[in-house]
Amino acid sequence: MDGEIDRKTAQDNRLRIDCHVHLVAVDRKNHGSFYRGADRNNFLYTAGRLFYGLHGKMSFAQFDDAYAEMLANMVRKSKYCDRAVLLANDGIYDKNGIFDARTESVVSNDWTAEVVRRYPDVFLFGASIHPNRKDALEEIERCAEKGAVCVKWIPSSQNIEPSNERYLPFYERMLERGLVLLSHTGYEHSLMVTDQSLGDPKRLSLPLEVGLTVIAAHSGTSGWYHPIEYFPNFLRLCEKYDNLYGDTAAFTAPERFTYRKWILSSDLAKERVIHGTDFPNPPLPILWSGTLGLKKALKIQFMRNVFDQDYMAKRESGFPEEHFRKGHEIFLKDNNALEKHR
Repeated sequence: MDGEIDRKTAQDNRLRIDCHVHLVAVDRKNHGSFYRGADRNNFLYTAGRLFYGLHGKMSFAQFDDAYAEMLANMVRKSKYCDRAVLLANDGIYDKNGIFDARTESVVSNDWTAEVVRRYPDVFLFGASIHPNRKDALEEIERCAEKGAVCVKWIPSSQNIEPSNERYLPFYERMLERGLVLLSHTGYEHSLMVTDQSLGDPKRLSLPLEVGLTVIAAHSGTSGWYHPIEYFPNFLRLCEKYDNLYGDTAAFTAPERFTYRKWILSSDLAKERVIHGTDFPNPPLPILWSGTLGLKKALKIQFMRNVFDQDYMAKRESGFPEEHFRKGHEIFLKDNNALEKHR
């Protein structure tokens, strides 16, 4: 296929890192994880079976193990993805640090770290820590010791106000431990929502002021059918803060497939936006057939590896190779960091 590039080149040894890959887990007893309604065939539980060939009659523990192995093998076999940041998902906590029973999904840090330990050649550990937790600072330390490279939030689902000044100690501790903040921006489409306005990138000003490296997941894109568009706020923040990035997670999904041209038409966005897929949400390169041409879009759509599908769709539609390698500079700042995460 035109535009194909070897995994490594003599000119650039930085790894291609997918910064946005979700670990799905449903075993509460053994893995401290759950997805409410998994026994009723909710989407995130059934995605592995419908799209990725996992058996439907597994126990929850078997499903978790099989999903982790399937995902590791898929990244390992990918031609264009060297590492994936594997993301945990914390629950909702109120201002007093009490767990909120409305929580729809938890993927524990312990289970995520264990999966990364099993497959260190393909995964980096993305922790998820609600800053209202009574043990939030201790959990930062614990996850950092386990090799975490970032903390992942979905503020609009976890009911997190990133601009809340009570979180300053949390941000300062993250900064001390060299952790990146990966925070969902734009509208949330998969999990229960407490407040969609918490996805406004403007709310990330406080951690940026502290000096944290922040990745606005989805780059503030709201979804073409939503009433408020947050992408302009993302661009304005990029102009103000050199430590802000975005990602292209779910950019071939029905909600966000129209935003490709927004990113590529902005030199600032092209410089600051890095690669992410939002796995297990399947890429749909066919939605870019107007740009790729129907023949090429179909050829990419039927590639066997979804990480390669996403890469080739973006690469062939105009995303530069730098887009896929910039994550190395953010998550693995030097060779010592890379050795730590092998």
